[in-house]
Amino acid sequence: MTRRVAGILAVASAAILMFAGVQAASAAKTVTISGKAFVFNHMDTYISGATIKVREFPNISTTTDDLGDYVLTVPDDANVTPYIESGEGLLTKYQKSETNTPKGTVQTHWNEIDLQTFHTRGENIVNANFQSPQDAEYNGLMALLSVPKNPETGRPEQCAIVTTSSARNVRDTDYFGYWVNTPHGVPGATSIEFPAIDGPIYFNEYVIPDKTKTSSSEDGGIIWPVVPTGTYRIVTSAPDAQFASFLATCAPGRVINANPPWGAYELAPGEEPLGASNVAANLVSAKVTRKGKTKRTASVVLNIGESIDATVNLKAGGKAVGKVLTLKPGKRTVTLNVSQTVKSKQATVVVKLKDASGVSFTTVKKVNLPKVIKKSKKRAARR
Repeated sequence: MTRRVAGILAVASAAILMFAGVQAASAAKTVTISGKAFVFNHMDTYISGATIKVREFPNISTTTDDLGDYVLTVPDDANVTPYIESGEGLLTKYQKSETNTPKGTVQTHWNEIDLQTFHTRGENIVNANFQSPQDAEYNGLMALLSVPKNPETGRPEQCAIVTTSSARNVRDTDYFGYWVNTPHGVPGATSIEFPAIDGPIYFNEYVIPDKTKTSSSEDGGIIWPVVPTGTYRIVTSAPDAQFASFLATCAPGRVINANPPWGAYELAPGEEPLGASNVAANLVSAKVTRKGKTKRTASVVLNIGESIDATVNLKAGGKAVGKVLTLKPGKRTVTLNVSQTVKSKQATVVVKLKDASGVSFTTVKKVNLPKVIKKSKKRAARR
């Protein structure tokens, strides 16, 4: 978490300052993720009958309807990575209009694609679209970028990440508005990764990855074609634009397309990133237990989806103990010793989690303090 670029932090500072704060507990136990699946580079071809699932919750799934639309119900305050399974079918092509008027059909095989990893925060996630390439584009891009392929599955041996430096005007609109505003790339954007990996390669205005380009074109496409297993926070900046960051969770065979209007989406001046974009981590539980008669220990359990800077404090009776540390992905427990002299019945646990882009969330939780059992005077006198 030590790699930082001053220019990117300067660009993001306003959003970071406004977005940092105390996260209130959500009353909702679930939220929904919805969007449309369509064929990559063919916005007129909606993918119907496709299975959408979630990496972290294998039992959650849904199927796209005749217009390629889907809705997933997922747990709140959780890391979720939706993906579309490969499939084949006779798909309907539509005219570029608001009426969804059919103009023909095409037999198509589409390929498995992951979205970015979201962290649900009490609000439904909308327009989480899938751009799934058919075989010609899929195999063509792998060949063009010399991506090592698993001979048995046809998938990448490692992982690939794709995003778009997308303009503000493709958010807060329906699919037709998104289509009308295509191409929707913000030119001149560059991306870096935490931790660092090779790349990226920027697409030119002809929607082709071009190794000679040093920033995005009006297409906005950005790709990392060969990525090792791990989690990567992608931070994008441009001289005259701010963007949200996103998290990609890589494993062998995955192709992650953090596509518009999510991924590296443009922020209006002073606008905050959407809550689901940042800090893929949360406080699971906090409690204080007593061992013996006097030793009390606070155990704070965190679910971490990416490398996170964590500040964990416990405050009680005018005293405070805390730790500042960097945590790797997984379920992590932070322990704090509680002073014997604290007589309060309750304590306050304050957990601040910050991702590599600098955005943070703070969660506050009250916990009960077990009473310290004092030695009796008689027993003390015998000693």
